[in-house]
Amino acid sequence: MLYIVRPGDTLFRLARRFGTTVEAILEANVICNPDLIFAGEPLIIPEPGLELPKAGGGPYYIVLPGDTLWCLSRQFNTTIAVLAAINQIPNPSLIFAGSELLIGPEIPDPVQLKETWERTAAQFCDVMSSLQIHGIYYIGSFQWEALGPRAIPYLLQLLRNPCDVVRVYTVISFGRLGLNQKVKEALQSVFADPAVADLARLTLQRIELVEEGSERIHLLIREDVLLKEPNLNAPGTPLPAGTKVTALRWHIPSPTGEEGPRGDIQVYDYVQVVETGQTGFLARVGFNEILLI
Repeated sequence: MLYIVRPGDTLFRLARRFGTTVEAILEANVICNPDLIFAGEPLIIPEPGLELPKAGGGPYYIVLPGDTLWCLSRQFNTTIAVLAAINQIPNPSLIFAGSELLIGPEIPDPVQLKETWERTAAQFCDVMSSLQIHGIYYIGSFQWEALGPRAIPYLLQLLRNPCDVVRVYTVISFGRLGLNQKVKEALQSVFADPAVADLARLTLQRIELVEEGSERIHLLIREDVLLKEPNLNAPGTPLPAGTKVTALRWHIPSPTGEEGPRGDIQVYDYVQVVETGQTGFLARVGFNEILLI
């Protein structure tokens, strides 16, 4: 089940209440300090016979008080050096509660990454499979983010690629980076390109939010539904493309083992709509993909 932590809760009390153990709850959730859980935090309470992926992070993670890169590197099977590098953290001993960290990719070789995008498009642009798009371009958008400002010269070149898929994910990559004046000018230049015009306008908004210090605000890149519960059949509120949301907790697997679009466990993200304050769950699509930049 999914449980929203209340004031006064502890892992010990939750384990006794729901007939499980502290160790089992720790296995089911990204928790760095077992003595620190916070009101409003959604936790998966494990059920016998139902194996779920760990809840709490990917592709991003919201830092909680008491977190350290050492702990998070163990939770996400990576290293302190990688987490520090892909998030441009100058002092790995100092991270701040409430900040949002990129989780997952190591820093790629930008030349090789650009060549992979170009070569794949040259061979398969008109017949590209959803698995190719996911594995090369969707995942690649986070690899470009991991590169930080170093990615921009390569992405500016990819923005001129004749394949629509390349241009779409180039613009998405710019949205993940949230940088800079050169990118703004390049995005304005593609407003006449029907494949990316709307996405380019959203990406400009995202860059402006980052410049204002609102890195945690993301924008929907297409229409979606804010569900009241992590259940595809739950009542929900339609959200138009461009809706601003703040993630409260990333990567929450269906607490009932609900099947996702590819036959695996359906995954959700717990978010708050910036304009209304409404909270709820966004269902991931395809190969566990988020519809946010």
